[in-house]
Amino acid sequence: MNLNFNLKSLQIFSSVMEQGTLSKAAEMHFLSESAASRQIATLENQIGFKLFSREKRQLIPTSQGQAFHKEAQRIIYGLQELPDILDTIKRDCSPQLRIITVPRLIRQIVSPAVARSCTQNPALKINVDVQPMRYLQRWVAGFQFHLGLGRLPAQHPDIVTRSFCSLPAVAVLPAGHPLARRSELTLGDLYGEKLVCTYLKQTLLGRNIASIYQQQGMQPEPTVEVASSFHACSIVASGFGFTIADPLAAHDMGNDVVQVPVKTEFRYDFAFFEPVQTRNDPMVAQFKQRVKEVSAEYTQRCGFNLQPLTSSKSNSLPADQYDS
Repeated sequence: MNLNFNLKSLQIFSSVMEQGTLSKAAEMHFLSESAASRQIATLENQIGFKLFSREKRQLIPTSQGQAFHKEAQRIIYGLQELPDILDTIKRDCSPQLRIITVPRLIRQIVSPAVARSCTQNPALKINVDVQPMRYLQRWVAGFQFHLGLGRLPAQHPDIVTRSFCSLPAVAVLPAGHPLARRSELTLGDLYGEKLVCTYLKQTLLGRNIASIYQQQGMQPEPTVEVASSFHACSIVASGFGFTIADPLAAHDMGNDVVQVPVKTEFRYDFAFFEPVQTRNDPMVAQFKQRVKEVSAEYTQRCGFNLQPLTSSKSNSLPADQYDS
């Protein structure tokens, strides 16, 4: 297979995916529609599969096209950052820290740590991206970012992890629910309540819930299964059922939900993800310290036990063990 495709064709493909039409993508790149279409056709010939199906002059992304777009974004992202990186090197001035994180850490952990870091070091510039775990690991291992923050376990062999907090499982209930005033709940207490959860078989979070039930000799019987814990918590915030999650998942729901710890030994572990070859950068070390401070304050404020883990190079877990 010939994979010597040019950057222009990748950029046009990405623009079509983001803009929704070939005409808008062509206009962005100062090309005619026919020229942009030829670039897409050439790219398809080179990679060996169709990126779009053509229906009434519309381009509809194929499933392979959607998967390819997610990987192409990583390449384009790195190249888009290159001018800023070169400019920083030329000027030999303000350092730029590139961070990637999973969505659930943004509000309570990453944002306060970023604000604190920039306040303490006014010359520091920080670039933050948000991606699911499966992309976070690949992008960190590919040196697109100095540091990733996500959930354990990690699977990539070129990544070193170090936990910065371990959180308990909680039952997320609608405000005003009869069980909301309890200090702790067992799965038996929740029996008969309508369970809302992430897909039990397709997502790590769903398998976590199944594991919590199985440890107590029970099987989860969800009424609603969704793609993300945020969606599950949103349904609970609307007044229906309950879900089991880490505490971070429910904080954005505000006062519409209540969190009650579940009696289980299971913990949700969050960690730093760093490329093996680029550790010990002082800029990264300082930001990690801010994250640890914010995490400790968060867990103390919420009454959770931090329970930090040891560092590890995690590469022995099944490839499908990703956060959703």
